[in-house]
Amino acid sequence: MESPEQRRERRRAEKRQAIRMAAVRLALDHGLDAVTVEAVSAAADISPRTFFNYFASKEDALVMEPVWRPDDIVDLLGGRPADEPAFRSLKAVARELAVRIRPIWDTMQPFMELNSRYPELAARARAVDQTELMEKVLGAVRERPGVTTGIHARMLLIATFGAMISAVQESAATGEPVETLLDEAFALLERGL
Repeated sequence: MESPEQRRERRRAEKRQAIRMAAVRLALDHGLDAVTVEAVSAAADISPRTFFNYFASKEDALVMEPVWRPDDIVDLLGGRPADEPAFRSLKAVARELAVRIRPIWDTMQPFMELNSRYPELAARARAVDQTELMEKVLGAVRERPGVTTGIHARMLLIATFGAMISAVQESAATGEPVETLLDEAFALLERGL
């Protein structure tokens, strides 16, 4: 049973997502210039003041919440067998993360379309995410067996995320299951592309 605090957090997350989706729909239907705090607030049936309780700017409302957090990845890596080589561990973690995407795939589609129309929005989100990701996850990758240097750890991590992003984007374009495409991406990496 949900505690009152859990219920409050769930409702807050639902409201935040509703506001975010109103902003994305406005941008997709009418362009970025039509996305104002006032327009988003009207579409979400809230006041502009309420909007600012959830987002610092209209741009923040147009960026999808991260599907996974760096701490999730660190925890997943930490749960892998201690003697498992880094590449195999990262492949297993990537598959787990791909499985987590499946239930929210439909909600990701408008953001993917928005990012393809307005690459500056995607770049803004990636810049924040990549910095935090590198800081937190790189240490966990360095501790895996077979990692020889710092650059090796960075390349493994970047290759893993490149495989994941490629699989998700190809799945969106073709309809193929993201897990199948992820396996293909990792096989290409293992063969040296």
